[in-house]
This record gives sequence, C-alpha cells and structure tokens, in this order.
Amino acid sequence: MADYQESSQGNKPAGKSRYSFFLGCVMPVKMPWAESAIMQTLPKLGIDLEYLKKATCCPRAGVWISVDERVWLTLASYNLLQAEGDGRDVMASCNGCYVTLYEANKLLKENPEKLKETNEYLAKTNNHYNASIRVRHLLEVLYEEVGVDRISRETKKVPIRVALHPGCHMRIFEDGRLVRYFTELTTSLVNEVVSYEEEQMCCGLQANLADRKFATYERAKRKFDGIKALNVDALVIVCSGCYDQFERAVQILKKEIDYDFDLPIIHLAELLALSMGIGPDTFGMKYLRTAPVDSIIAKWENDRR
Repeated sequence: MADYQESSQGNKPAGKSRYSFFLGCVMPVKMPWAESAIMQTLPKLGIDLEYLKKATCCPRAGVWISVDERVWLTLASYNLLQAEGDGRDVMASCNGCYVTLYEANKLLKENPEKLKETNEYLAKTNNHYNASIRVRHLLEVLYEEVGVDRISRETKKVPIRVALHPGCHMRIFEDGRLVRYFTELTTSLVNEVVSYEEEQMCCGLQANLADRKFATYERAKRKFDGIKALNVDALVIVCSGCYDQFERAVQILKKEIDYDFDLPIIHLAELLALSMGIGPDTFGMKYLRTAPVDSIIAKWENDRR
C-alpha cells in the first residue's frame, strides 16, 4: 500500500489548482456519460479542468511492471509530461489509471536514477519529464478541494438508494481515505447508500486475464447477486476498469445462463450532475448502458417538479 501523499511534496501551484483530465482508454469509448458529467460539473465547482492532450494508455501497472518496468515508466511519464508542459497537475477518475500514474510519478520523484533513465528514452522523441507535478484522483479533487460541505450546499440529493463498488485500487492508501471520500461524497448526493457483504470484493478484472470463468462467476456474479438482494436503484462506481469488467460480465452471464443484472451501473459524476440540476440529456445519460436508467431519471424529474 502506498503511504505517499503528493499534496505534501510541495508541488502544488499557488492559487487555484489546474488539472489535465486523463481519460484513459475505456471512458471515451464505453462511458461518454461519465466523461461529459465530469467536464460539466467540475468547472462549475471552481476546478480549472482541461483534457490531457496526446495521451496514450496509462499503461496498466499490474501488467507492465511485470513485463518491463522501463516501458511502464516511459509511457506513464509521457502522459505526465503533457500536463507538466501546460503547467497542470493530472486528474484521473479510473482507479487503475490513477494507480499507474500516481505510482510512476512517485517512483520518478523519489529515484533520480529512474528519472534519468526514463528521460533517456523520452529524449528519443524529443521529450523530457521533470517530475514536478502531482497526480490526483477525482475523489481527492472533489473531497479535498471542493469539499462535501460545499457540494451539500449547492446540490439537491437525487432521491434514490444506491450500492457502491469502490474497487481494489481505491484502497491504495493504508488509511483508506479514497474509499471514505467515495462513501461520503455519494452519501451527500443520494437519499441512502446501502452496504452489502461483497462491497469490498474485486470486480474480477485482473483475474479475467488468467481465468475468465472465475472472474465472471466468482467475482462479478457474486457481487451482482449481493447487490440485487438490496432492492437499490443503482450501483455507483468511479473506476473505468471496473465498469469494463462489469459490462463484459453482464453480457457473458446473459448469453451463457440467461442471467439478468438489470440494475443501472452509474458513475459518481452522473449523480453530481443530476444533483446540480444538469439534465440527463445534457450529458447523454441514457446511452450505452448495461441497463436502462429510466427509473432514476423519472425519480429525479418528479423530485424537480
């Protein structure tokens, strides 16, 4: 577990934080509603946010560190230097992308030899990274820079009950603060957050690389079974990797055993958008879903009348 806080490293620029938003591979393809909701809500809360330009895959630390650490550090630093050149920190919503970029940045800050070696590879493309910026999670930006109190004052709760899926990589810090941020932020946006036994269980994404059946039936389906018993309106996530796994599992389970997980899987930023009065059509909430979100929209519309 990491025990390093970039906010304590003296790299935060004076005045309002400025962020480059690292989308990752999954969000723009499968979760456009999450991307749009983030880009529409954070600026309204005073966050200076732009897209991270010329981004590559993060790349996934769990794969590339074991294959070739040099590739991992070089690609990660290539993403980071794009933001550094614009005088911005990096913000990620996907837990996996966050861990990759955070851990790479941490290593390069703490190990001058690794930074030197990485810059030798970057130099071949006329690039250089100084490791002068921070990597922040969407949850850190919302909780630490905007604050739950302000969000509560400036929003109206969406009248639904939800379950949470934090995801494994959200537990990167020993104090568990990202999970706490996720829980408190969601609680401020909905009527009720309902806990369940399998809440801390992995989605199965990493296991899917080795054993698809185990990942689908012993991880995703076990979570789905526990969540379906709660009679909640939605499952809330922030991690694109987890969403990718759940979307795939929903399709496989339907095809192989005619199992329906008909509960919407939604992103925290969608709840934030709705609670701020941003209409679902404005950020494309209805499209590319694992299950219809009509019931959530209906409850939101009725409450707004």
